[in-house]
Amino acid sequence: MSEPTDRFVIEIGSGTAAHIIDMDADQSETDSRFSFGLTGPGEMMCSRGNRSPRGRQVPFAEFADHHDIDKTGFKGDAPDEICSYCWSNTREAVEKDQQADAGDISEQIGTVGYRLRWKQKGRAREEWYDIVVKPETSMAELDRLVCRMSTLDDFHLRMYGLEDEYLDSSLNVLPDHQYEEAGDRTYTRASEMTMAEVAERARLREGDRLSLVYDLGTPSHYYCIVKEVYEPDRLDEVLDEDVITSTDTAAIVKEKRP
Repeated sequence: MSEPTDRFVIEIGSGTAAHIIDMDADQSETDSRFSFGLTGPGEMMCSRGNRSPRGRQVPFAEFADHHDIDKTGFKGDAPDEICSYCWSNTREAVEKDQQADAGDISEQIGTVGYRLRWKQKGRAREEWYDIVVKPETSMAELDRLVCRMSTLDDFHLRMYGLEDEYLDSSLNVLPDHQYEEAGDRTYTRASEMTMAEVAERARLREGDRLSLVYDLGTPSHYYCIVKEVYEPDRLDEVLDEDVITSTDTAAIVKEKRP
């Protein structure tokens, strides 16, 4: 499955902010969403700029990596390097497509696996780890692999949540031993929640996030981006390939280390 950003490229011209081009736009349509002068492959996502015959186009993922833009699916405010009007219109287009796909996602949940790219805020470019999980993977298994890559210790609580929740986690998932030590039954034991249950709560699709906060007093923030959704057959193939380390139902399959 492709990522929401795959159909878009960044066109770098002479202006201070680059523009977004939808390469899947049908130029034969007469009711173009936006009006501009010079045309070319794809459609510019705003009417505030002009395309240049000397403009250079690069894939969004490449541009984001070069400028350390840590955003997926065009969520949040526009980064300084990209036109805010393009960003807003692109976000609306992606959200519309995702809503149309919502029915398919509901049918997938409980049968598909996920590639989760885990990073620490502030170190996203230097280090990340891809962890592939099955629907039945418990949060306890995931936690063991996250700790392998992040070297987190048990001196402070760590808690999992959805999106950018961190301290405001709606999952309130703690590792089992920390759950026992906390003595607070408003938390959830990691071994009692599976990825299928998390996916049901979050309606997980490519580009979505999960969060992890370490040390609730002086928190460090970790997060993952859903980089890929695997159908069952492909999921088994990925987990049967060479992996870095694994549990019964999950594995670290790729990494970037300093």
